[in-house]
Amino acid sequence: MDISRKTDYALRILSMLVNNEDQLLSVRAAAEEVDVPYSFARSIQHELVRAGIIESLRGVHGGMRLKVDPAKISMREVVEAVQGPLCVNDCTASDASCPRISACCYHPLWAGAQALLASYLDSVSLADVVNGSAFPAVDTKFCDPAAFPGYAGCANRSDSGN
Repeated sequence: MDISRKTDYALRILSMLVNNEDQLLSVRAAAEEVDVPYSFARSIQHELVRAGIIESLRGVHGGMRLKVDPAKISMREVVEAVQGPLCVNDCTASDASCPRISACCYHPLWAGAQALLASYLDSVSLADVVNGSAFPAVDTKFCDPAAFPGYAGCANRSDSGN
């Protein structure tokens, strides 16, 4: 899983919106503040509007503002809104069609890593991160080796290693 440059810039812009919830932020001002080309900032704005995270108001006194409560949107939801579903390997994608998936000894490893990352990013909201009010954590099942087959999708595997 790679956090794209677009996601990084989107998070910077969202931080500005969280810190100034009562004000409209122009795309141009945001682009200058986070050192992003204006056209790229507009693209990010469109993605965030499409995802329902921000709203955009047109006109001379327009701009963008949060549409969601930043305390109620997880970091995973934000990341996925910009770059799509979490996917640490092609075989862990929702539409994976690898013919070796059932016999591959590495698939459970990648599926487990993806589940761990999802838990970590789901554990904090956008507001938590921006305000430093809470820190990410993972479900305790990730500390129990016996739980691995359940969250890594290998509970029904008949062979234990290839």
